[in-house]
Amino acid sequence: MKKGISILMMMMLVIGLLAGCGSESSTQPKEGETITLKLANNSPVGESRDLAALKFAELVEEKTNGKVVVEVFSGGTLGSWRDTVEGLKPGIVNVVLESLGTISAYTELANIDAVPFLYRDDDHFKQVWYRDLGNEILEKAGQEGGFEMLGPMYRGARYVTSKKNIATASDLNGFKIRVPNIRIYMRTWEKLGAIATPMNFTEVYTGIQQGTVDGQENPLQVSYAAALYEVCPYLINTKHVYSVDTFIFDRDYFASLPEEAQGAIKEAASEAGLWRTDFVIEMDDQIIKDFESKGVTFVEPEIDTFKVLVQDIVEEEFPDLVDFVKKIEAVQ
Repeated sequence: MKKGISILMMMMLVIGLLAGCGSESSTQPKEGETITLKLANNSPVGESRDLAALKFAELVEEKTNGKVVVEVFSGGTLGSWRDTVEGLKPGIVNVVLESLGTISAYTELANIDAVPFLYRDDDHFKQVWYRDLGNEILEKAGQEGGFEMLGPMYRGARYVTSKKNIATASDLNGFKIRVPNIRIYMRTWEKLGAIATPMNFTEVYTGIQQGTVDGQENPLQVSYAAALYEVCPYLINTKHVYSVDTFIFDRDYFASLPEEAQGAIKEAASEAGLWRTDFVIEMDDQIIKDFESKGVTFVEPEIDTFKVLVQDIVEEEFPDLVDFVKKIEAVQ
């Protein structure tokens, strides 16, 4: 009887080991085979993030002589940004092109992406993210969250599109604004007096149209590509957040790729990121004119009335960010 039980247990152990080996090998690239990366992006087709994803795919294929192929799925076709970030670990997707802030559930440092009024201008942003400090932030956040983040790029400063004129912060009292479901975004607008309302971006147009929210905030290209000029007669020049996008991989999955492929992907991500940064900076002035051509009024608010209300948000509510905020502010 004991002998029979021992044999049965041994058989179960062997089966378990074989199953485990099979599971592991199915997630690891096999020697010599083409590696296909599924890249998810929640922004509309034709928007600069989609174009950067396509540029990345082109560069990866070129640099690996076709050994690595990137399939781009834009427009939220693989789910919301939260769905796709969560899908990295199980391998549902392999790359997500999104803002650093979208991994804030995994690392507090990611909230640095949405600290209000942190950057002086476009050049200040570039000096941070294309020097050692930017690499340090991405590496630390990646280690803490279990991600590999490559190719930092300028997504564009965030502006408010609104159903009403907003000339000072007091005009935000009771204003229902759609924000990403990220704590620092929500707390920023709450401190400004607005009613922060998380909502999937694909629902924003209808939400504004039906009065669920009074407006939203996003980079210019995102707002224009979503045709928000049709439901928002005002574009408010807040530029309250300069957001950085990156190519986000699961850290373990990226480490499992052949070293040669890793190097090529890093180069491609860096080049695609720099390309998009320059593209977005050049496009923003034109997009403001495009909004105005649609009958939208461009408003220059009294921005100091905004800044004073959120000047203590980091020290009071996000103390882990204080050191990096000071480092960013010190960059010349």
